[in-house]
Amino acid sequence: MKYTIKVWLFTIITSPLLIAFLFGTILNDSNSTSILNSYEIIVVMIIVGFLLSIPAMVIFWLIKRSLKNKYSHLTEKTIVSIYSFLSVWTTFYIVDNAFITKPSEQTIWALLYSLTIVIGIWIFKLNRKEIIE
Repeated sequence: MKYTIKVWLFTIITSPLLIAFLFGTILNDSNSTSILNSYEIIVVMIIVGFLLSIPAMVIFWLIKRSLKNKYSHLTEKTIVSIYSFLSVWTTFYIVDNAFITKPSEQTIWALLYSLTIVIGIWIFKLNRKEIIE
């Protein structure tokens, strides 16, 4: 369970910060101070990301739990990476399917969220001796 929570928290905190940085500094020519002053938006993004990702992360935990001790770390991380990437795109599709048919800022959001979760999967170490799982 610790691994799942680490990946989840990493994703829901890092993704909004990356999005704020990307859209604030690169696309809108804002400085870092103005981005930090818009912390309310970042907090809302974290809360919404948390709520919308609950079902996907429960399935993530179930998949990870079912794979435990059956496959190597590499195989396990590859499987949950593929699932996670697809679950992010599925969640965005459910919320607004136009982001696929008409690429927009939301397409970049989905890409950043899916890349962040996959990076989190590979950064954090799997612990085979976790008692809760």
